[in-house]
Amino acid sequence: MGNIVAQLVPVGIEMIVSPVPLAALIAILLSARAKSNAVAFTATAVVASAIVVGISALTAEEGAGRTDHAGHSGQIVFAAIFGLAFLALAAVSWRSRPRRGTVAAMPSWMAQIDTMNGAKAMVLSLLLTVPNAKNLPLELRAGALIANAHVPVGQSMLLVAGVAVLGGAGLIALSVLAAVPSKRVSAALGVVKDELVRHNAAIMTVLFLLLAGLEVSHLATALAA
Repeated sequence: MGNIVAQLVPVGIEMIVSPVPLAALIAILLSARAKSNAVAFTATAVVASAIVVGISALTAEEGAGRTDHAGHSGQIVFAAIFGLAFLALAAVSWRSRPRRGTVAAMPSWMAQIDTMNGAKAMVLSLLLTVPNAKNLPLELRAGALIANAHVPVGQSMLLVAGVAVLGGAGLIALSVLAAVPSKRVSAALGVVKDELVRHNAAIMTVLFLLLAGLEVSHLATALAA
């Protein structure tokens, strides 16, 4: 159990930084319905992540029962594919950055946050977190790791929940701020939101390159084994 936890913790940590969902939640925290909408947004993101990881674990369970050689080959292929995918995403993200002298456009949906209710906040959370280009591969990896661990169902469920909560730690921490009304905190959140929107492409490029580097290290480890 300890070994699988040690493998899952880095994956969960890698999921924490996602500029667009974080910027959206900060905008919610600065809106009129901060508390209720922040809770709805965050809870939906964590539950959706748990569902994706759980489905990945279930679908990978059959593959986890293969021979050690086949499983080892699968790890090599998995690392190579996702390494190349993250490199491609880094290139796309870098090309999408605002040109010098221009300002990153504020997403149209962000202007509508002040009028959102809890249901719309949940829908927005699903749209921003489930197809997340950075976190989805990480959630699939977490599910595969859990399946390969061959732990009892109860422990698998705990691991799935743990990954989802750890991956949503940034959103959870920000939601807690909704319970601490402060002009200073609100001003700081406004600055952070603007910076996340302005530098989203650069941030995502760096994150994708780091993830590609991690996949390369996984590939090297698998090839050396």
